[in-house]
Amino acid sequence: MTLLFEILLTVSLVFCCAQVVAAWLHRRPDYAARRPAYQAAATSLPPVSILKPLSGLDDQLAENLESFCRLDYPSYELVFCLQDPQDKALPLVRELRARHPDAEISIVVGDYRGALNPKVANLIPGYRAARHELVLVSDANVRVAPGYLREAVSHLDDPRVALVSHLVRGTGAGTIGAALDNGYLNGFIFGSVSLLDRLGTSCVIGKSMLMRRAELDQIGGFEAVQGYLAEDFMLAALFKKNGRRVVISPAPVDRVCRDQETRGFLRRCIRWNAMRRTVSGPGYALEPLTNPTLLSLCLLGVAIATGDVTDRVLVLSGSALAAKVALDAGMHTLLGAAPRIRELPLTPVRDMLLIWAWAAGYFTRSIEWRGYTLSIARNTRLVSRGPFHPVDEAPAAHPEAVAATE
Repeated sequence: MTLLFEILLTVSLVFCCAQVVAAWLHRRPDYAARRPAYQAAATSLPPVSILKPLSGLDDQLAENLESFCRLDYPSYELVFCLQDPQDKALPLVRELRARHPDAEISIVVGDYRGALNPKVANLIPGYRAARHELVLVSDANVRVAPGYLREAVSHLDDPRVALVSHLVRGTGAGTIGAALDNGYLNGFIFGSVSLLDRLGTSCVIGKSMLMRRAELDQIGGFEAVQGYLAEDFMLAALFKKNGRRVVISPAPVDRVCRDQETRGFLRRCIRWNAMRRTVSGPGYALEPLTNPTLLSLCLLGVAIATGDVTDRVLVLSGSALAAKVALDAGMHTLLGAAPRIRELPLTPVRDMLLIWAWAAGYFTRSIEWRGYTLSIARNTRLVSRGPFHPVDEAPAAHPEAVAATE
């Protein structure tokens, strides 16, 4: 029996090594060129509309939004999208606009109810108010370097590319929950996105998505994905169905997570797992085989239960735990987010919590939003369990929808 777990553990470690290699290959263009990320140059720099969906006060929101006012790019507008006139983020955005009177900043407060996906419901009124052909969706908890937009637009020099997304780097942890969350993003997610990309499957993370308006409208616009929880996954799938390419840039953007609680980290993982379950189907059951921490503990437990505790079992189990910590630290370093020494012991803790979240993903069939209970069906399609009355058109914009140059 121990032999079986020894084999599974070895296979799991090989998989983790493959993730690290894929991560290195994905980031290699930056290192090989011996230049910092964000320094790629586009041959043309057309104006861009940056859509920022907001809902409440994310960690260090003011600093995150400020970074978008300092982009090294000749012409772009910021369109802040909100659904509630009483949203706590609204005064902050007004202050930002006042500090940057020369910036093109619009605030669109809509009440679009045609989408089951809350983020898409937030985006659609802002998209309709946006003025430029290139449209970039960027989440509220994202912070970027000045050259971010130039680097993103450079990928559109290839006319076959319809969607540009980015690697995402977790930063700013001030709590254990935030450190767990950032470590998950910088380890498993970074490695999985890189490996899948090498295998020909672009795993888009919706924190940063750049598209051409004409091509987005061709696949049905944001309305085409308003009924899916994983709108980023579905956008990529629709573009590929149309014969277009999706690019995952090797230059990461920062996802700021500072004050996350551990239960918040678990809720996020369970939601992601529920989405992956509906997309992966039977393959979702194999995910625990990618967790060497679990398998090493299972090996040790089986050896104790069967009285077959040998030096080989002890060495393999202990070495696997140490290797997993080292491999995760290596991926964090490749992403430019080397972990602090005190965070290294969190790796096995996070791995065991992820197993619990994986199991919970099997039983998570619905989410709650704005008084509606929404079931998650295949490919993350959302289904209302109660009465839901979609609105085909967005209502008139709230009076706050004005430009900075007014």
